[in-house]
Parts: sequence; structure tokens; C-alpha cells
Amino acid sequence: MRLTLFLLVLNILNGYSASYAQKTRLNLNVQNGQVKDVLAEIETQSEFFFMYDNNQVDVERKVNLEAKAENIDNVLQKLFEGTDVNFRVVNRQIVLFPETAASGLSSQQTLKVKGKVIDATSNPIPGVAVVVKGTQLGVITDLDGNYNISSVPQNATLQFKFVGMKTQEIAVGNKTTINVTLEDETIGIEEVVAIGYGTAKKRDVTGAVGSVKAEAIVRSNPVQPAKALQGQLAGVNVNKVNSRPGSDYTIDIRGVHSISFSSEPLVVIDGVMGAS
Repeated sequence: MRLTLFLLVLNILNGYSASYAQKTRLNLNVQNGQVKDVLAEIETQSEFFFMYDNNQVDVERKVNLEAKAENIDNVLQKLFEGTDVNFRVVNRQIVLFPETAASGLSSQQTLKVKGKVIDATSNPIPGVAVVVKGTQLGVITDLDGNYNISSVPQNATLQFKFVGMKTQEIAVGNKTTINVTLEDETIGIEEVVAIGYGTAKKRDVTGAVGSVKAEAIVRSNPVQPAKALQGQLAGVNVNKVNSRPGSDYTIDIRGVHSISFSSEPLVVIDGVMGAS
């Protein structure tokens, strides 16, 4: 985490843009609260977000703070008065750090790293988290799978994370371009699937379990949730009650000749039961 602090401070010192900080005014009234409560309230009232090391900034400290239409600089000066905590503000990003941390900045050698993330079929993967291991510094790949991350230490390791794919770690060294191919995560017999009111291991499930991926729902652009299932799952028949706009849909599992008295499913959303 010490590396996180040095890295973030260095990123801040590369340039200073105070336009948003000067325009934004804050109103606070915290009595016998903690520093982290004040930070949370600032984030709620504004677009500022804080980055700090819990081991070096005491956010559990009790404080009393009142501010009326004051800018962020004045608020933070009041908040950390009498402590060794300093801060740097660049537009909406605020880094908190102890004064002693600034002495190590000159020895930090950093790079600007860019690249592209693709899958095994050479298709770009948007939404991949590219993170400097052990820090909070990271970015997300764009629609074309590209990323660009600044102030990366040469001795750092980049982590590439995406749901359903194996996480990769690559040492930066002197590289300024790092392209990555992510592989699908191999899921074995211990895979957990959603069934009814909870989850179960895949090896314990004796019935059929179906699912619809988010990509398929986006492509169909449904007006109602039930329509998102139409034509997506084997054995599930989704039909509109009538042709009137906004009319409901009926859902039959295994058709109308199910061995049960009713083939209509029980719909449970976030633990709340309802009708189909």
C-alpha cells in the first residue's frame, strides 16, 4: 500500500487543474463524527473521490466540522488541521498522504502503458479491469478492448481481470505496450448454479438449468422482462396474452403438457415471489 501512496501522489504532481475544485461549494455539519464520515459526505455532495492508505491516514479520528458554501481546499484544511496529513486536488481526484511520503517521490520511475485485450478468437474485450497489483490505480478497457494507464512503476505488475476469464498478471519492466489475450475460465464440477431460492453445486443438480446471457438480452432489446426469455431457452414457451400494446406474457415450462398441474413458473426476484 505504500507503493500505492507514492504512485498516486506522483500522478497528482504531474499537473494541477483546479477548475472543478474552485467552482464546487460544500455545506457540512459533522459533530463528533469520524474523518471517513466527512469524506463520504463530500463524495455524496460532489463528484470528488478520495484515495488514501488506511495505514497512513487515520480515518477513524473523531472530528467536529462545519462548512458553509466553502471550497474543497478550505474544508480539507479544517479537517486535517494539526495532523501530518496533506492532500492534493486535481479536478475531481483527491489524494491524502502524510508529509513524510513526499520525500520518496524523486526515486519513483514510472511509465505510461497502453495495449489491447482480446479473447482466444481475437475479438476485443471491453470492460476488462487493468489494475496495478497491490494498488487502487487502474482503468477499464474501452469498447475496442484498448486501455491506457499512466504513472505505472517499472517494478509493478499489471493484473487483467474479467468475469468468466482467467486473471493474468504481467510484469511491466521497461514495456510501454502490453497486449493481452485472456482465456476462458475452466469451470469444473464444483461450479455453483442458481436454482429456485438459492444455489447448489453443479454436480448435485439433477434437473435442467438454463440461463440467458446479458448480451442476448441487449440484442433483443425487450420492453418487458418476460420477452427477454422468448426464444432463448429450450422448453420455455413465452407468448403474449393478446396483441394490445403493453399486454402481459404467459410463460410455460415444458409446454402445456407438463406432468404437473400447472406449467407456469414461480417468479422470484431478489427473494420476492410474484406472478409471471
